[in-house]
Amino acid sequence: MVEVEILGGKQSIGGNFVRIKEGDKVIVFDQGIRFDIMDRFYTNFITPRSISELRNLGVLPLSAWYEDVEDIYVTHLHLDHLGALANIPKKANVHLPSKEIYELMEETWKNSPTWLSLIPRKYFIEVIETEPYTTDRNSVMPLPVSHSAFPSCAYLYFGKKETVLYTGDFRVEGFLTEEEFHKFNQGEPMLEYLENNHDIKVDKLIIEGTNIGSSRLPLSPEEEKKILEKIFQASKIILATVHSLDIEYAYTLAKLSQQYNFNFYLTVNQTSKLLEKVKGLPVEPKTIVGHVDTITSFESIDLSEIEGRSVIITTYRNVVDLIKDLTITNIPLKDVIAIISEPEPQIEESTEYAVVSNWFTLAGIQSYIMRASGHYYTFQLKQILDTIKPKNIEIIHTERPSLFKKLIVS
Repeated sequence: MVEVEILGGKQSIGGNFVRIKEGDKVIVFDQGIRFDIMDRFYTNFITPRSISELRNLGVLPLSAWYEDVEDIYVTHLHLDHLGALANIPKKANVHLPSKEIYELMEETWKNSPTWLSLIPRKYFIEVIETEPYTTDRNSVMPLPVSHSAFPSCAYLYFGKKETVLYTGDFRVEGFLTEEEFHKFNQGEPMLEYLENNHDIKVDKLIIEGTNIGSSRLPLSPEEEKKILEKIFQASKIILATVHSLDIEYAYTLAKLSQQYNFNFYLTVNQTSKLLEKVKGLPVEPKTIVGHVDTITSFESIDLSEIEGRSVIITTYRNVVDLIKDLTITNIPLKDVIAIISEPEPQIEESTEYAVVSNWFTLAGIQSYIMRASGHYYTFQLKQILDTIKPKNIEIIHTERPSLFKKLIVS
């Protein structure tokens, strides 16, 4: 019998921690940070001192949760799922979708003057890259999904008599075409894979519910692209924020740049490295000296050398510094339009829209906020359940568990 314990994420967005036990084998799916708790105890001026302090507050998983665990499977590199690998109290293997991207981010965290320096792994933690659509020695198979962090996956666990599907974070509609998704992920998304493999019967589904109960307008990626097209048609210089791992959105901006004859500039290390891996980019990016300090195959130029109709990719955290840098160039700020894509999870980015907006106003820059969520919308839940056809359902990653349960029953 497969025992499933959801120790984190039952009533919160983030902080997922799922123990799967069958016989002597114990594995974990995700081990995220509880940013909702962190927000209650810390500010920009009050910061964590140690991993043990965060653990005692409930921000990080308890040491006891790792008992008998040798393998931990992380769905993607948002910190509310990846968590702090330094919190793992014993020798373990951490399986995740991209070892290279993790190690790039780990270097950034190590050098951070903030609490992020607490995240990197200890010497006894081994990071292993998962292989999509392949069942490993623990009977776990990763299935790629669309999300606002790339790469992302769900996990199937094939028990002796039961099969468990843990979705992680995912959306039904992404920014990529079907062909592009296959190129980026070497195969089809989770729902399509399950639809095409009827022999896989899901006994227990552990499904996220980030948008359950949200009144936010359910903007789809396709609808956001249409809005972006209007902005491209009317603009000279576009300053666009992306989460550093949101390769789907960055690739979409690159396609629009090619379509409307814009130059494409990068100021984000991780995004630059991810796009470098994409074969046949629609445009040839250039990186900005002083902002991108990792070595890539792209040409590097100074910010003052930006010319013509241009898209400048940055992050929410760095956008104000970029505005300050732009003010000392000859680039006319009246020609700049800013598109702020809300980060997910928002609290991970310490979002302060009023403050950022004040800087835009001071610089004379018009800004817009938009977001096609990295999570499925409530009206798509029936479609998901009809495709997976699970015998039993457990909910996770939600602030509205009672509503979620009612929607599942109905």
